[in-house]
Amino acid sequence: MSGNRVMVYDGPHHVHIEERDIPPPGVGEVQIRVAYTGICGSDLHGYTGKSGRRVPGMVMGHEASGIVSGAGADVDPTLVGRQVTFNPVLYCDGGCGHVVENHCAQLRVIGVDPTIQGAFADYVVVPAHRVVALDGIDLRLGACIEPLAVAVQAVKRARVEDGQRVLIAGGGMIGQCLALVAHMSGATSVVLSEANPQRRAFAETMGFKTVAPDEVAALPLSDVSFDAVGIDATAVATIGAVCKGGTVCFVGLGLPTIRVPLFGIVVAERSVVGSFAYTDLAFDEARDMMASGLVDLTGAVGADTDFERVGEAFEDLATSRRHDLKILMSTGDT
Repeated sequence: MSGNRVMVYDGPHHVHIEERDIPPPGVGEVQIRVAYTGICGSDLHGYTGKSGRRVPGMVMGHEASGIVSGAGADVDPTLVGRQVTFNPVLYCDGGCGHVVENHCAQLRVIGVDPTIQGAFADYVVVPAHRVVALDGIDLRLGACIEPLAVAVQAVKRARVEDGQRVLIAGGGMIGQCLALVAHMSGATSVVLSEANPQRRAFAETMGFKTVAPDEVAALPLSDVSFDAVGIDATAVATIGAVCKGGTVCFVGLGLPTIRVPLFGIVVAERSVVGSFAYTDLAFDEARDMMASGLVDLTGAVGADTDFERVGEAFEDLATSRRHDLKILMSTGDT
């Protein structure tokens, strides 16, 4: 049964849309009629070929919302018709020995693992236990829970505490979410470094101080810094921006390999931590933050992009013709 449009990645700067059969839910799975899918920074870096984390022939998309349209065997049938998002991180049953979900040695991510169809599609099938009910959250914002969860996890990894000073390099969606979550975690000073004036302006509307990247060196030292970009320049900046004994948390994966100032880490005893994806708890906390109104990302979402034009949106972001914090692909089924 055809009727499932998918956006297929062909290689750097090239995608195409084709129609495939609608995937049926298997045992323990649900089928979701996608409403919105967000273009993630990692998708964009994969699209340009810079990160090497996307391969030709795959269907990307791990930030999404929609309506459950089918349930497989051993799944509660009352899920059908509910508005949901899904946690795309898939881990094993514990056989690998992992204690924390995102430390699983067999970890796969829907829309990142090339063997699993992602959400740049009309329909996606996911394990039922990864479905997260939106419980009144607007479908458009439901697609933004995933990047918020990335920020929740990173702030936990960096152990942001009351009264600390925080610097964030990168004013995309993850960077903006990091600013919000760090502030909610007690940081008394949050500064966001970003080259694009539109993105700086948005952070300022939320009450955060912003600077251009070349102004970071003149700032007072922070207790914690986050690199939400992941390139040489931002690594150097975030390591140099924290005090002796401070913490630098790497979140962005702009490049697979970067150079860091080792002297600045060792001599100043700065702690360097990585943060990847999130635990189930962090994902649920992000949903709860949005459901309770503690976090409102409405202003971060740009104009929706029609499914047939999502490739243009990728190219516009890649070539800096657009600077939206978050572009959502709309299937038109809302």
